[in-house]
Amino acid sequence: MKKCIWCRRDESETDFKKEAHTIPRQLGGQNICTNVCDDCNHHFGNASNKLPAIETIIKETFNISRTFFLKSDNDIGKNKTMTKFSSIYFNVDLIRNKLAIKSPYKFHRHFQENVARQLKRGVYKIYLEERERQFNDGHDTKFDFIREFARYNIGDYPVYYFERTHGIIPMVQEWARHPQLFLEKDYQMKYLVNDYGFVEFEFLSHVFGIPTTRAWELAVLNYLTESMKRKKGLFKSYKQIVKFNDIDLTLSIIGDKK
Repeated sequence: MKKCIWCRRDESETDFKKEAHTIPRQLGGQNICTNVCDDCNHHFGNASNKLPAIETIIKETFNISRTFFLKSDNDIGKNKTMTKFSSIYFNVDLIRNKLAIKSPYKFHRHFQENVARQLKRGVYKIYLEERERQFNDGHDTKFDFIREFARYNIGDYPVYYFERTHGIIPMVQEWARHPQLFLEKDYQMKYLVNDYGFVEFEFLSHVFGIPTTRAWELAVLNYLTESMKRKKGLFKSYKQIVKFNDIDLTLSIIGDKK
């Protein structure tokens, strides 16, 4: 019997008729998490409490990066992997690898902070649904804090973003067409850390770190120290995401000739 990893209801209490993509279909995602009910699936795809939909922010964020990969392969346009991307919130300059907030949103108070919060919730959402899909352990009580934050907007938990040193970003082109989240050890890069109560993953060449325990503050210094030690020479620093532009959305590092 199906049981939702978010609300904990099963098929006797709610419906599971719609496909729940762990990564939004409009982002090229193909993987389905069967243990997400229709109500929770609808929640992530719709705006609530004057905040934009979590899936909208995920698509806005990563389709910008995805565009820069696909344009190099001439894979954007009619009858191609991606139609021409038009951002809701940003003016995107594909030639100069730059973006700017569109005028209607530029002066909205706390715009970047609100969008960043939805983005963080989306990162946790993708992680837990992929945990369930890949390892079938999404119901584990140790992930209750992720349920509270991603689904019910309770509390606040960090997402760390690691900034690369060099402009060479190797990536299989198929991963730009159909993004994946590889959590299995066989796919882990040597610079990724899955210890100290944290997990790291690479998504469209962005590297993120999130806690896997509610008591993350007890281990965060040891985690970040070990993570930067392992990333020496490849990554120059890290940021705790507070604003939307804390992420290098346009992958400007690609154009860095240093």
